[in-house]
Amino acid sequence: MSDMIKEWLEQTAANDCHASFEKLYLHFAPGMQSFALSMVGDKEVALDLVQDLFVTLWSNRKSMAAIEHPANYLYCALKNNAVHYLKSRKRVTPFVEAENERITLVGEGPEADVAAKEIKQLLETAINGLPYKCRLVFRLIKDDGLRYKEVAHLLDISIKTVEAHMRLAYTRIVECLEAVLPQHTTVYKPGKRSGI
Repeated sequence: MSDMIKEWLEQTAANDCHASFEKLYLHFAPGMQSFALSMVGDKEVALDLVQDLFVTLWSNRKSMAAIEHPANYLYCALKNNAVHYLKSRKRVTPFVEAENERITLVGEGPEADVAAKEIKQLLETAINGLPYKCRLVFRLIKDDGLRYKEVAHLLDISIKTVEAHMRLAYTRIVECLEAVLPQHTTVYKPGKRSGI
C-alpha cells in the first residue's frame, strides 16, 4: 500500500492529477476524521480540519513527492491544526469517547468468497467492540501504517501504552474469533507457537 500512496503523491505533484489526489484523500480521510474528533470533540470541526488540511496540501502539491512518510506527515499536520484550533478557542478538550462510532475495514472486492466476508464481519465486530482509544490506536497502526512511536507521539502517550492497547486489541479479536469459529480451527495468537 505504501508504494501506491507514494505513486499517488508523485502523480499529484508531477501532473496535477485530481484522481490521484482524490484516492489519497479517500484513503486517509476516515481515519484522520476520527483522530481529529478525538482531539476537538466535534464532528463538524473534525471534518473541517481534515478538509482544510487537504486544501492546503493541494495548494502545495508540487512539493508532495518529497514527503517521506505520508501517514506520519498528515497526522502530525492534522494534530498541529487541531491544537491551533483549540488554542484559538481558548479551551483545551481532552480526548473524548465518541458514542456509536464505527470503524470499518477496507473491503477486499467482489471476488472475496462468502467465508472471507463472514470472517471480515467478525473482525469488524471485534474491532468495533474495543474501547475507543484502543480502536483509535489499532486503526492508526493497522489501517494507516503508523509505527508505535509515531502513534505515541501523536496521541501524547507512551510507547508502552500503545503496546498495551495493541495487546488488548489482539486479545479481544482472538477471543471473538475463537468464540464463533469452529472448534477445529486454530486462531493464531501473537507470542505463541501455532504448531504449523
